[in-house]
Amino acid sequence: MAEARLPAPRRTLGVVVVHKPDRAVADLPAVRDLLDQVDELLVVLNGGADASSPAFAAGPRRWIAFDTNRGTAAAWNAAVGAAADSGCELLFILDQDSVIHRGAVDAALAVIAAPGVAAVVQPARKDILRLDPFPWNTVASGSLLDVAAVRAVGGFDERLFVDEVDHEVFSRLITAGYEVRQLPAPTIAHQTGSPRHISVLGRRAVVSGHGARRRRLQGFSAGVLARRYARHEPATAARLLLRHALTAAKDAVAGEGRAGRALVSGLVAGASTGRPPNRAAERACPYCEGDLVGRFGGVADWLFGTGERGDVYWCTECGALAAGHVPSPGALASWYARYYTHATEPERHRAWSGVWPTQARRREIDALHRFLSPPGATGRFLEVGTGAGTRLVEFADAGWDVVGQDLDPKAGHAAVERGIVVHRCPVENLVGTIAHFDLIGLSHVIEHAVEPAELLAACRALLAPNGRICVIAPNAAGLGRRLFGRWWYGLDQPRHLAIPTLESLERLGVRCDLDVVAARSAAANAAVVLGGSLARPVENRLPAGRLRRAGGFCAHLLGQAMGRAAVVVDSRLGEEVVWLGQPRRP
Repeated sequence: MAEARLPAPRRTLGVVVVHKPDRAVADLPAVRDLLDQVDELLVVLNGGADASSPAFAAGPRRWIAFDTNRGTAAAWNAAVGAAADSGCELLFILDQDSVIHRGAVDAALAVIAAPGVAAVVQPARKDILRLDPFPWNTVASGSLLDVAAVRAVGGFDERLFVDEVDHEVFSRLITAGYEVRQLPAPTIAHQTGSPRHISVLGRRAVVSGHGARRRRLQGFSAGVLARRYARHEPATAARLLLRHALTAAKDAVAGEGRAGRALVSGLVAGASTGRPPNRAAERACPYCEGDLVGRFGGVADWLFGTGERGDVYWCTECGALAAGHVPSPGALASWYARYYTHATEPERHRAWSGVWPTQARRREIDALHRFLSPPGATGRFLEVGTGAGTRLVEFADAGWDVVGQDLDPKAGHAAVERGIVVHRCPVENLVGTIAHFDLIGLSHVIEHAVEPAELLAACRALLAPNGRICVIAPNAAGLGRRLFGRWWYGLDQPRHLAIPTLESLERLGVRCDLDVVAARSAAANAAVVLGGSLARPVENRLPAGRLRRAGGFCAHLLGQAMGRAAVVVDSRLGEEVVWLGQPRRP
């Protein structure tokens, strides 16, 4: 009689996601105590840790290192891929600040051995108000998952960054016919935030103590999910929104109003996000180094005719919009193949200026054109991104000693014809080879830079001791972006790689050792940016001819009126940000 064969044991990969640890990675209890309970151990360095340090090399030898924090979903997806590549069928997840009990993995293995079980989770906390829309009010740490099942349902959703990631994938597993079971007793010790008890209307409540940054990320994930479920599962969306609204209220009662406001801000941002990118950003915010989360998908080909699809991400710290992935030099070159920086600029006061002839607007346009230099001032002037070169000619006629810079080999022709030098090289190549400048202007340039900090630092090195740098750029927090989202005229994908807010430029100035002289938003060119957003459907749907021209004119005129009204209501809602800085005094 043949002997029955037992099924081969399933190999388990343990994964610990590490972000800004408070000690050497090898000394973390999660890493140390999990090592002997799994077949292999993987550490994912999710930014803020050094895999080359001797302390880390002394510990586990297998790791994946991200340059920046991409969120737990991206880290776990990387672990799922690593498990599949190494022949591990199961994935045991553990947070860096969790303490795992002896036999924790074996306990989970015993539960997942049952047919049809794809995940095992820690025991759920009691949900008194029953507002949690997902099956378990528990943490992801200490969960055991079937790698094949997770891959079958599409992996972890990187659009959620940190919170709700585990609950959402468990929900998809159940929908796909798998079973998710709880452990009979906790096998890890994990503290969420810095909890403390408060009294609300005579009832005891717990406040987690999370800071504003984490609250904003929590709100964003909840908002994205609420929007996703609103049509097909409105009850789920409503419970999710209500749960987070109550959390924000508890924060306010507990004296943590900033955290509560950040939660609501993230919730609104997530709920207003229509098509977030499918994968996490691969870099931090280029202005303030904050976390980038998916804002909305790229603009369709018919808008720009480039055939490129970019993804826009939102900085949860300064509000900038940025590309989440650094493009290759070849991609950058293709985006500018038909970019008209070498064409002659149109006259400053277009047709709508004659219909909207306020003196305040004319003065504002003139001030922006002079990069906020006082009328009659002279000195050495460098224009970064000179375009056709007409502004250089005007500055030269006003008595300035002018120099231009542009990467476009066709740019600056109007200035070159007047004998003005235009350097066609990166700004950093000019440092140490040219005299310092009293004024450096960047008009709609910084948003095109892959690394705005490097560009501004190079400009800082070219400044005279009392010189000034003026930056003008589209406003990622302006009315147009709020109204039109991914159809906003100022988005200009894929060429605009990092669109700032006022806070973005203020933080960038601090990083580059510059003091702020002036910082504001402006509506002077709302006819172009906001009006251009309004004119798109008009110009796309009306037949060519007088009717289209009239419709476009009216759209631009309306855009100017809306932009002017917006800055009256809130000075930060202008379509452009204007920042003026000077070297910091010792």
